[in-house]
Amino acid sequence: MWYGDGVRFDLLPVTRAMWRRKGRRLLLHTPGKNVRVAVCGALRYPNGPFLFSHGPKSVDTDLFLALLDKLLRRARRTGRRIILVLDNGGCFTSHRASHALEAARQWVTPIFLPKYTSESLNWIEGFWGHTKDTFFSRMLTKKRDSFYAEAVSRLHQLSQPGALRTLLRPARRTPERT
Repeated sequence: MWYGDGVRFDLLPVTRAMWRRKGRRLLLHTPGKNVRVAVCGALRYPNGPFLFSHGPKSVDTDLFLALLDKLLRRARRTGRRIILVLDNGGCFTSHRASHALEAARQWVTPIFLPKYTSESLNWIEGFWGHTKDTFFSRMLTKKRDSFYAEAVSRLHQLSQPGALRTLLRPARRTPERT
């Protein structure tokens, strides 16, 4: 079973949690104008592989069709059908996407989640959040123009065999000392 969804990574920092001295403002330096990387990805439960397509603006049907092509090639190569869980995003339900999914039904079976369901039903949502919190929150680029290439490079690192096992492994809790 594969889970698919789209996400966007931004150059401008989004603070998730930060420490600061009480009573002091925390200033974050930004590069000015934002740079985006839109990603349409699919992840096989529970620990990979991870396939994705990317573009410069937002997740759209073209990105999904590129991802679907990669999934089709994988299914044909391995000889195994893919069950793909998707939400009801516009890029997955457009006319072009519907026709492409219909043409690919021999190898890819889509399962659409009910409308207005919790994001917790689509397993890849947690993966995106974890990736943003850990993998991309520490990503610094020296030049604004290099963000897109470096973000795509990081995504390619995630698509390497075995890369997700360490990323998705739950953190070990150390016992508290008393």
